[in-house]
Amino acid sequence: MRKLLKPLLAFCLTLVLALGAASSASAGQIIVNSVSAFSPNHPTTVVLVEMIKNIQERVNKDFPDQLRINHRGGTEVVAQNQQVEAVRSGMIDMVATAASYYVSALPEMDTLALSEMVPAEERQTPLFAYLDEVHRKKLDIAYIGRLGPGMTFYLSCTKPFEKLDDLKGRRIRTAATTIPLLRLLGAEPVSIPGPETFTALERGVAEGTITVLGDLADFGLIPLIKFTLKHSFYRPTNIVLMNGAKWDSLPAGIRNLISEEMSKGEKVIIERSLALEKNILDQLAAGGKFVELSPAELAKFNDMANKALLDTILAKSPVESQKIFDLSRKPK
Repeated sequence: MRKLLKPLLAFCLTLVLALGAASSASAGQIIVNSVSAFSPNHPTTVVLVEMIKNIQERVNKDFPDQLRINHRGGTEVVAQNQQVEAVRSGMIDMVATAASYYVSALPEMDTLALSEMVPAEERQTPLFAYLDEVHRKKLDIAYIGRLGPGMTFYLSCTKPFEKLDDLKGRRIRTAATTIPLLRLLGAEPVSIPGPETFTALERGVAEGTITVLGDLADFGLIPLIKFTLKHSFYRPTNIVLMNGAKWDSLPAGIRNLISEEMSKGEKVIIERSLALEKNILDQLAAGGKFVELSPAELAKFNDMANKALLDTILAKSPVESQKIFDLSRKPK
């Protein structure tokens, strides 16, 4: 029964989207349905929706009746870990997602967590074209760009720690990207959905979390966090993708217009994210303590973080991961 239910739900969603598009589309108008893997107030979703609005306004002016983009919502439409497959199959046309949500299909995308460049800089280098090449070859999906954010990951705990050894045995809520690092630290990775983290920390099911600071605010975790490692690491790889055939079907002028707005969005989200990060750091300082490692321990931690992630990715996808890593170094 379960095997039949999943295709049936996919068919129903496709039918609903198609009927909704058909009822409002002009003859010959291309319809693009988008979703986000993040909450409505997440910086990536907010900038995505703003970007879609700007694109639509410019299209209406310069290419009337040729394109309509409908943002359908988020995980209530398609589950996070199924959204990229929905784009590949054409059930959805565009998605803002994270590399960790399709790591089984493209493990090499986690390499971008180590990129030395912000997305707007990556766009100006051979890395951008290569990321599109990889997505098209493996998933028939077009790589449109990265909506940051500019935040980095922090490790935070409800109980005190002063050095790396103190983290041994700690139960830390995390996502797939940071599991290898936690294991090297001797901590115990715990897989818990973001919205359930507050309860997990409150009840002691988890004693800490690794996440970007924006999620600490979104999930209401700041009052529970008392100790935060001062040294951040890894950049989230929040990505915008589009079904390859749908992207290629757009007139060149519209594709250029979308790329221009995407480039603007990549800069906007960095500015907003850094401002939000500063605000949250101030809140954490007011209610807790930042743990600063010694120079020797910090060097050890940075080496451990880079090795944990890169070794894991290279083992799964050696050629593509190495090339993405090399291309993501800042031009000298």
